[in-house]
Amino acid sequence: MNFLKKNWFPVLMTLIAAVSLYDTALIVKFSDTIHGMEENPIGIWLLSVGDGSIWLFVRAKVAGTLTVLSVLTLMYRCRSNKTLPVTSSIAAYQTGLFTYLTFA
Repeated sequence: MNFLKKNWFPVLMTLIAAVSLYDTALIVKFSDTIHGMEENPIGIWLLSVGDGSIWLFVRAKVAGTLTVLSVLTLMYRCRSNKTLPVTSSIAAYQTGLFTYLTFA
C-alpha cells in the first residue's frame, strides 16, 4: 500500500496509457470489421470521414490520449488539489473500458 501511496500518479498514468494503447491496437487488429463493431458515435463519424480508413480514427485517439496525459501531468506539476480525483476518475473509466473490450 505504501508503494501506491507514493506512486499513485505514475501508476494511474500508466494504466490510462496502457488501456488506450490496447484499445488502439484492437482497432488496428480488427480494421476489416471495425466499421460494424465500433459503438462510439465519434469513432463512427471519424471512420466515415476517413472514407473507411482507420488511420484518421487512430490518429485522433492518439492525439486525445496525449492531450489527456499532458493535461494531467500539468495538473500534477502545478500541485492542483483536483489532480487525484480527475486522474483516478479517468483511470476508473479506462478500467471499465478495458473490462468491456476484453470480456463483453
